[in-house]
Amino acid sequence: MNLLRLLLAFTVCVAQAAGAATLRDESVMVPKGHGLFHVELETHIYAPPGDGPFPLVVINHGKEWGDPHFQQSADYYGQALEFVRRGYAVIVPMREGFAKSGGTYRADSCNDEDDGLTQAADVLAAIDYAKKLPYVDARRIVVIGQSHGGLATMALGSLNPPGVVALINFAGGLHFANCPGSERSLVEAFGAYGKTTRVPSLWMYGDNDSLFPPPLVKRMLTAYESAGGHAQFIDYGTFGSDGHIMFSLYSGLPIWLPAVGQFLTSLGLPFEVRYDLRAHAPGPDIEDVDAVPYLKAAGRDGYRHFLWLAPPRAFALSPDGHWAYRLGENAGQRALAECIRMGGTQCELYAVGQEVVKH
Repeated sequence: MNLLRLLLAFTVCVAQAAGAATLRDESVMVPKGHGLFHVELETHIYAPPGDGPFPLVVINHGKEWGDPHFQQSADYYGQALEFVRRGYAVIVPMREGFAKSGGTYRADSCNDEDDGLTQAADVLAAIDYAKKLPYVDARRIVVIGQSHGGLATMALGSLNPPGVVALINFAGGLHFANCPGSERSLVEAFGAYGKTTRVPSLWMYGDNDSLFPPPLVKRMLTAYESAGGHAQFIDYGTFGSDGHIMFSLYSGLPIWLPAVGQFLTSLGLPFEVRYDLRAHAPGPDIEDVDAVPYLKAAGRDGYRHFLWLAPPRAFALSPDGHWAYRLGENAGQRALAECIRMGGTQCELYAVGQEVVKH
């Protein structure tokens, strides 16, 4: 198939995939502070259709190496949809100095406790914004964090904000490579948070975490509980090449989703699936991995990961088993081009956005 035919096919597929979705999905800039101290925080919002009120989940991102301004926005699309299906609204705020958020991340301190509380102030601003949304139940808020976001989550818990009823910590902490006594500072931070936190928490860590090994995690947990904090701890063993990123990957879903469900239902929160967010177009269901033709095991794993990512998105494949996906602007064109570059012949688009477009 020549390039012109590919582009024509892509245009048709975009038109077919433009049907209305039931999922609320938007990005906003949340205000924090006033006057000279005013900044805006890039925030993704997801929610089921309808008036609600829906309990709220807040997902807090980690910190990558390097300048946080160059860090990609974390939408946690796949994770958020698992909660939306179960009747939750979800917000994912980017904290000050990260991605498109204003301000600057201040990394000039080796004090993990202070760092966590600084991050928690950003999370509080996002929660205050979400509480004003007409479809949000401000009395039932679950705060989740991964890595640096886990530290922010536990710091926020120490403030006992009104409406926050559960904390979930996925591999939470902070690693200051250039700070002597970094592990001690982290243990002390969790001890300090435990003194005042009255919100129950779930902690999940892996044995092969590249940043926080089990002996350190045990010290963190002991400090937290000895100070008065309440935590349910789950060691999920070895996960892939790095247990630290379990929550980020589709392959981690069977680990965290049942544990989170049990934790939340024990607190009287809902967790049964209530909403079908799939686009009901003619043809195969986009989430039916077995219906995708041509792919071998690695390709099916790639397609599962594709489903975990936020639109705009496109997945291309060829009868000889080659495949590729791309996100963002011109995703369809770029997925087709990558499929061809990988050696595929007769590459075509299989899925665009939320729909299967191959017939």
